[in-house]
Amino acid sequence: MREPETATQPSPAPSLVIRSDALPMVILNPVSNNGRAARLRRPLERALTGGRGELALTTARGDATRLAAEAARAGRPVVAVGGDGLIHEAAEGVLSSGVTVPFGVIPAGNGNDFATYVAFAPTDMTHALEVALTAPIQMMDVGVINGRHFVNAISVGLDANVSIASERFKRLGFRGQALYMTSALSELLFHYDGCPTLTVQCDDAEPIHHEFVLVAVSIGPAYGGGFMINPGADPQDGLFDVCIIRKPHVLRALRLLPVVERGEHLSEPEVTIVRARRVSLATAKPANSQEDGEISSDTRFEVAIRPGALALRRGTPPDRR
Repeated sequence: MREPETATQPSPAPSLVIRSDALPMVILNPVSNNGRAARLRRPLERALTGGRGELALTTARGDATRLAAEAARAGRPVVAVGGDGLIHEAAEGVLSSGVTVPFGVIPAGNGNDFATYVAFAPTDMTHALEVALTAPIQMMDVGVINGRHFVNAISVGLDANVSIASERFKRLGFRGQALYMTSALSELLFHYDGCPTLTVQCDDAEPIHHEFVLVAVSIGPAYGGGFMINPGADPQDGLFDVCIIRKPHVLRALRLLPVVERGEHLSEPEVTIVRARRVSLATAKPANSQEDGEISSDTRFEVAIRPGALALRRGTPPDRR
């Protein structure tokens, strides 16, 4: 069931800093994709010679945020090389710096949902670097949850528990959609009682209180390695797409899983889709959330949109017919 869209007023784009003499900061997480991203180090060093950019490697959580913030405050463009987690960290650095600089991405992780479905980044590193450094800039919406930024999606419920389980299956060699599907099946079969009871309010609508499989608040259409949770999401419309799935019987949930993966769940009776600028989620006991794949836990989640806050160098949309 799709509820009426919430009207939004256009917001002026933030001032964009572009300096022709600024050396781009290219941030690589060498442990992305079970260490496979480390293979990109030498090709990137070669591709960045001649003053095209400076390569910096992360060694610990938070490094990308610090490096990106320092680069942005110096007026330097930022390029994130890794998966959704690295992109999340680097974008936080840029967005919290108070300076809007060009932001590009090179996919090198397990899922690459932001790179694939929002940035339209090529899979080939050489082509992706060219897009990340030179493609036209488009202003993308970002979200804020409890004071933290996200650039693709957050979710609360069993879906966040799936993200936790996926860390275990990564070590077994699972990747992409296979990783998410295996993790989701594991949670549905063995931990389905972990679905939280939430009070959900979107903008000024009447709050709803129920036990939910998930509540997913999206800027982009997909997460979890290509699961089309909100297939109609537009990262430039100033609105979140919110997918709310009430908890059905476990056998029904198992049947819904591949339907959700394909993005064909919007008309299912357990599903409500809302577009909103603000979303509030509350629960009596702490529930897990995932923010661009990063896990946290709380009893209240306040989510708000920042229209056109990220200056993304964006590739050409693929023909997905």
